[in-house]
Amino acid sequence: MEEQGLRCSKLTKLQGNSQMTASFDLTFHDLCFSKGKGSTGKMILHKMNGAFKSGQLTAILGPSGAGKTSLMNILAGLKTSGIEGRIDVNGVERERKTFRKRSAYIMQKDHLLSNLTVDEYMTAAAHLKLGNGVSNQEKQCAIEQVMKTLGLTVSRQTRISCLSGGECKRLSVGLELINNPTILFLDEPTSGLDSSSSLQCVGLLRNIAKSGRMVVTTIHQPSSRLLEHFDHLYIVAEGSCMFQGPVQSLVPYLRTMNLNCPSYHNPADFAMDVASGEYGNVLARLVSGIENGRLIYHENPTPTSESPSSSRVTDNGFDDEDEDVNMLDGHSKKTDKTKDERLFYAAPFHTQVAVLLGRTWRTIWREKMLTMLRFAAHVVVSILMGLLYWRVGDDAAIIYNNAGLLFFNQLFILFAAMMPTIVTFPLERKVLVREHLNHWYSLKAYYLAKTLADIPFQIVFPLLYLLIVYLMTNQPMSIQRFGMLLCITICMSLVAQGIGLLVGAAFSIQVAVFVAPASTIPFLLFSGFFVNLNSIPIYMSWIADVSFFRYAFAGSMLSIYGGERAPLTCSQPYCHFRYAQKFLEQFDLAQSSYYLSVVGLLVFFFVIRVAGYVVLRFKLRHVRC
Repeated sequence: MEEQGLRCSKLTKLQGNSQMTASFDLTFHDLCFSKGKGSTGKMILHKMNGAFKSGQLTAILGPSGAGKTSLMNILAGLKTSGIEGRIDVNGVERERKTFRKRSAYIMQKDHLLSNLTVDEYMTAAAHLKLGNGVSNQEKQCAIEQVMKTLGLTVSRQTRISCLSGGECKRLSVGLELINNPTILFLDEPTSGLDSSSSLQCVGLLRNIAKSGRMVVTTIHQPSSRLLEHFDHLYIVAEGSCMFQGPVQSLVPYLRTMNLNCPSYHNPADFAMDVASGEYGNVLARLVSGIENGRLIYHENPTPTSESPSSSRVTDNGFDDEDEDVNMLDGHSKKTDKTKDERLFYAAPFHTQVAVLLGRTWRTIWREKMLTMLRFAAHVVVSILMGLLYWRVGDDAAIIYNNAGLLFFNQLFILFAAMMPTIVTFPLERKVLVREHLNHWYSLKAYYLAKTLADIPFQIVFPLLYLLIVYLMTNQPMSIQRFGMLLCITICMSLVAQGIGLLVGAAFSIQVAVFVAPASTIPFLLFSGFFVNLNSIPIYMSWIADVSFFRYAFAGSMLSIYGGERAPLTCSQPYCHFRYAQKFLEQFDLAQSSYYLSVVGLLVFFFVIRVAGYVVLRFKLRHVRC
């Protein structure tokens, strides 16, 4: 234990030294941002300037719609379109990808996987954010250090669903501190927290900033006690900067503009009232006095001039010659990047997939209610169908009933596999957005892990359902025929899950639960069960060719009635379809191929999965931009 503690201490020192050499000073010049184009476009930010320093906790304040969140998203590198101006890091124009690797963005809402424990979440984050180049012992040391700093040690075995709001916020911060980012961006970190938890949260952020990091956060109407914790204040009003400087300089600056904050009045509230226009049209003077953020105001208790800008504001250091403008993240910009820097993600692809697969498995396994409901649904419906279609499988007199059973089997599997994914995936998508944008893992790794994790369920549940139905309905007692039908059913289950992922990625839950069932109707109509394939008009026959349900139904029929099946029994004096080949001819399936049905479903599986990935990638790019 002592040796481990010593190693953890050494690691902490190394991280501290690394942090000091990798400090960032962020400046931005004439920053403009607009939404839309032409006459319908709207200018959000108007040539804003500013300077944020390492070792400072900076608060971006502003009324609703002032542009504070847009400003922070641009500075964090999340927005990339509709932007003009320049953003510098240590005096050098920012390289966005490198900057994003050295920074972290914590969203307003804590989107976390509720079924994981704090320790499991931190461990997964350590493997993904530190990579294989760091030993497991060093990762554990980093986890211990972060947990101790954030006060999460006593909650390490607690599931996320049982944490308080303050603990969830601290965990969200801790997950991003694992790889020791230089800059931390937070969007409304105190949202939803009471006054005590808010003070603890901001106090924690201040301590993080004092360790050498730059911490930038938007905040909405902080209390006077909360405001005192910030080192630097940047107030946005109507897309411009009306104040930039230390918190204690806010009231003196407003006083120079004949705006006197009443005694015992919260300066932040007073500033918001001013920004909202309650004290007249003074915004232009405030923006001009600070030169739209180009200057940083410092209170001077003994002014020598009546002009506030001449004695009480200082240049923010845009042209500071003493700063080493060739340094970025402690290294020369001209030097060759190391192999580690060239990698966009710390962990290699196979490690990302392995960690995400293990994490997803835990989440699914602990989602007892959903898993048990899926299990119960397959068992109950299979027994119901077995009783309804009792021993119809070998009776030629009621052979159409058996065809209806085969059709319904695939229909049930379609919705049983599709709907749970539609309901759960949009919720998990929010976690994906947060983690992917902070460069935990690639979208390919996540999508592959998500696909692999659910495959066992898409095999076990159809097997359970089909085994009960097959025996109760007296289908041919042939391992080969059962295997063929099972193969088709599993393929249908995989296709259905892919549809769930695709629709869940494209739409919200409210829209997806309508779109998914509605979108399957054309595929059902052209399956060959309601209308014979040869009876479909030529101009609509192409729909049957692209109907995955056609291949599922055809494969089911060929599994039971294809090949050299013996004549069926007949419970009536005459049965027209005693021979299975005749029945297949009735559905225009006599010349169909079972293997073509399997290949068709596999093609659909591949196409739908690729489409889901493309849609998800588009969604993530839309969030980033």
